[in-house]
Parts: sequence; structure tokens; C-alpha cells
Amino acid sequence: MERKYLFEAGLNIFTLYKTIIPVEHLEELSKCDNHKYHIYGILSYNKFFFKKDKTEITSNGIKVCLFTVMDNEEVEYELPIWEIAKGLDYSKVDIVMNFPYAFFTVSIKDKEFLNLHPEFVKSEVTIYAQDLFNLYANALVKKQAFEVLYIGQAYGKEGKRTAFDRLESHSTLQKILTDYQSKHPDRHLYILLLEFTPNLLMSFDGLSKKYTKSEAESDQHMRAVICNLPKNQQIINVTEAALINYFKPEYNVNFVENFPDEHHKGYKQYFDLDYNSLVVELDLEFDNAPLIQFYTQTNRINSSFDFIRYKLYNDNNRLSMYEIFKN
Repeated sequence: MERKYLFEAGLNIFTLYKTIIPVEHLEELSKCDNHKYHIYGILSYNKFFFKKDKTEITSNGIKVCLFTVMDNEEVEYELPIWEIAKGLDYSKVDIVMNFPYAFFTVSIKDKEFLNLHPEFVKSEVTIYAQDLFNLYANALVKKQAFEVLYIGQAYGKEGKRTAFDRLESHSTLQKILTDYQSKHPDRHLYILLLEFTPNLLMSFDGLSKKYTKSEAESDQHMRAVICNLPKNQQIINVTEAALINYFKPEYNVNFVENFPDEHHKGYKQYFDLDYNSLVVELDLEFDNAPLIQFYTQTNRINSSFDFIRYKLYNDNNRLSMYEIFKN
């Protein structure tokens, strides 16, 4: 095997900004988050419920116990005493909780407190088990492994369409909300939002002197690459296709088995310019969160160092541009 050119180019795409949010909070987030999320995922994770007989009012707050089902067994998580607000007399607080105990309503009957806190004008607060788990997840578990159900993209004209716009009326999301959740009542849906940025990586091998193309052809190749920098739409297209092909999510159809495809117009730029490689880096480090992992039956990513790598050529005799680092 030999290098094709003295100069080789690769596209490296890495996460600029990312968010994971329960699906029910998506609309609220869309009103205040201005990031250019062009790639999104629909994920699932364990659904959490309150342990009714272990969730109760105490003198200084609410004692909460959550549980989820793993491998057909209940796993419990005791939370720190939870305070609604300072100065509340908990002897004048009631909890109403109904099966399946996914949430409870706190009824505040402390009139003196309510007079001082007009923000509790309705005197009732609804607390969801899933939200409490998300709040305390870093203290409760070492890792959260999300199943990837679907990967999609939104770009539109000049990148003005984002994942928020796409998900407003997304038929696959609606299908997952009904079809998947009816089959998996123990799973909760989350939305993964990703903003990516590209790096053009270049390597020069002046040592081996073994290339299948001449130095003049290599110079021509380098000029073509540098004069035709990656285009945003093509970056989003190739990133979506790479993620789908890697994970092969249950609800995806396109790109599951046919990537990379040199005839696909959506990311044809990289084949026309004879790029050597594609690397997609998913940053899985979130503030105040446990270790995040993504998986399907086909593949998984256990950390930010698990890069998704593809060669963008069909010549088995051509060396990867990163082969030099193996030596």
C-alpha cells in the first residue's frame, strides 16, 4: 500500500455546542436558545418514577425516592431532602400522587408563606420524577447510556433552518412518540441537538518518497483542495450520513447501508476533491452530568475519544493519511 499524494487532505468535524433535553422541554428551549443546531438525534433513556411509600413530607423538606426498571428489576435512588423554598412550613404542605407515579403535585397551604411569595400564586407545584433525576443524575449514576433512535438534519437556505424548525412538525418524531413509546413504556424520549464546525486537516509525507501520483499532480491536488474549502451544506450532509451509517438507528432509512457513496450529490465535494478521510468527533462531556454514552444494536460511543472514522476512497491499495501516526 502507498500514499496517493505527497499532500493528503481530510475533513475533521467536531462538536461546537451540544444539548440533551427531555422531549417535553424542547419547545421551551427553542424560545431562548439561538445556537445553530443543524444535526439532531432522537434518543431514549430509562424512565423514572416516584417510589410512593418512600416519598414523604418531612419537617424541613420533601424526602424523595425514585426508581427505574433495569433488566426487569427495580433500581431505587434516594435523593437529598428537597426544599421547595426557604421559609415554608412543611406541616402545611400536602402531596398528591397518582399511578404510575411519574409526577406529584405539591399543595401549599401556608398562607403566611404564600403572602410573601406571590410567585406561588396557584399554591400548587407539579414535580416530575424524570426532571428530578436529570437534576441529580451526576450524583446518582456514573454514566448515562442513551439509545439512538433517529438522526436527522435541518439546514435550509444558507443554514437558516435549524433543528428546532424541523422538529416542530416532524413525522418521525410523532411516530416514535406513539409507536416506540407504546412498545417501551419504561423509556423516556430525549432530543440531542448538535452544532458542528469543520477543520480541514492536511498531511505531507516528504520522507517515504513513495506516491502513486507525481509531485506535480500532488501540487495540483493541494491547490484544488485549498481553493475549494468545505461548504456548510455539504458539511451537514456528510455529518448526518456518517452518523446514520455508524449507528444505524432503528427509525432511519437513508444512509444506513450506503455511505460513503461517491455519487451522492449532498457531499460530492469531498469525492470531487479526492479527500482522503472523514472524522466526526462527538463531544460527550456535559457540565454537571455523568459520563454520557450513545449506543444502538450496531455500534456505540463510550467517550469523546471514540471518533467516527471513514476513508473517502474505494482504493484498497491507498494508505490512510493517518497511517504515519501508527508507526
